[in-house]
Amino acid sequence: LALAPRRALPGLRRAMASRVKEDEKNERVIRGLLKLPANKRCINCNNLGPQYVCTNFWTFVCTNCSGAHREFTHRVKSVSMAKFTAQEVTALQGGGNERAREIFFKEWDSQRNPYPDSSNTDKLRNFIKHIYVERRYTGERSSDRPPRGKV
Repeated sequence: LALAPRRALPGLRRAMASRVKEDEKNERVIRGLLKLPANKRCINCNNLGPQYVCTNFWTFVCTNCSGAHREFTHRVKSVSMAKFTAQEVTALQGGGNERAREIFFKEWDSQRNPYPDSSNTDKLRNFIKHIYVERRYTGERSSDRPPRGKV
């Protein structure tokens, strides 16, 4: 930057300002999505105020569940600390907790299988494994599922 000719700086500044505006817009959209009823609670443990996005499933999750997702090598981003691309924001707008429930929780019965306690990491890990890795409640027959590797 120090070696750049002076006339190149205004273009660079414009590009940086444009990027900052896009980041701010993306953050506003994500914060708006967090206000939707289905996204106000962590999809996995039902805790209020999730602050992370699991980009494998485009869901909003809490801090404890974000750690459990990472154990399965699922990609997780902080809403407040990470930058989201326009493509990620679009995917999240098409996803979110309501859409994920339609897919992954299709046959899940909260009366028979209550949400795990977010402070119990073993139960959280098992719940996430059953829902997303094993896809137990999607309604798919086992022959429809992709083969699973060892986790």
